[in-house]
This record gives sequence, structure tokens and C-alpha cells, in this order.
Amino acid sequence: MNKQLIALMRESLNCQKIMIGHRAENAVAGHLYDSLGFKRVSEELIDGEVVRVLT
Repeated sequence: MNKQLIALMRESLNCQKIMIGHRAENAVAGHLYDSLGFKRVSEELIDGEVVRVLT
């Protein structure tokens, strides 16, 4: 379902990039976003969160 939502955002909203953030201690979220292809934008936390982008 997550991959379907990403595809829908790309097609109907013409999203070129999707950015998402999560708390560093939330390893489950980190693994999920990794599995969907999101990459960290920085090794440093931004406003207390790990920020990831999917291009």
C-alpha cells in the first residue's frame, strides 16, 4: 500500500520529490523508509528529526 500511495502522489500530484521526517529513535520508521527508497539528506538531525527524501 505504501508503494501505491507513492505512485499515486507521483502521478496525480506530479511530485518530483517526497520528503519525510522521523525521530532518530524510531528505528521501525527508518527501516520502512529505507525499504521504500528514501535517502537521508544529512547525517545531522534537522529540528530533532532524521529527514529523508525520495526522488
